[in-house]
Amino acid sequence: MNQPAKWLIVGGLILFLIAHLLAGLSTDASRLDGGFARPLSLFLWERAGVRDVVSERWGIRSSSFLSSSAKSLTLTLSQRERGQRNSSFVVDLFRTNCARCHGADGRSDTPLGHTYSAPDFTDAEWWRKHSDITTRARLVSIVSHGRAGMPAFGKKLKLAEIKLLVNYVRRFRKP
Repeated sequence: MNQPAKWLIVGGLILFLIAHLLAGLSTDASRLDGGFARPLSLFLWERAGVRDVVSERWGIRSSSFLSSSAKSLTLTLSQRERGQRNSSFVVDLFRTNCARCHGADGRSDTPLGHTYSAPDFTDAEWWRKHSDITTRARLVSIVSHGRAGMPAFGKKLKLAEIKLLVNYVRRFRKP
């Protein structure tokens, strides 16, 4: 391999690592959640010409091992980070908005839960009896617009936050 090709590969790797370091240092979750890290790192690989040089040298097509490895590494890192961030975020979101009635454990064994007859999300019988309202779409609608004693959260929370909450509540369901 000639010297310029080696420098392009090394430069591309350095740019790739810098992009991930910068993305990891950012505390603004909305930028990362929007896919900031993925396109930037792939852009840097292509900008450095790494994929083209390696492709020419070894005759690899553009859907090469190098580009797919870079994509899978980037996706794996950002998905793992996003999953950890979402997990703690949704727990905090549930505790802040839902736990006073539904309890931190989803059992609704709280004073407000008893007052408003909030459902016990860990009760398999409740899920079976109310199968008509326990679909994701219906639960999103209930959380957004309210129902019976439950207030509407559509103006307080974003739709993405409501969907995270619904997925979290559905985890309480036991078969």
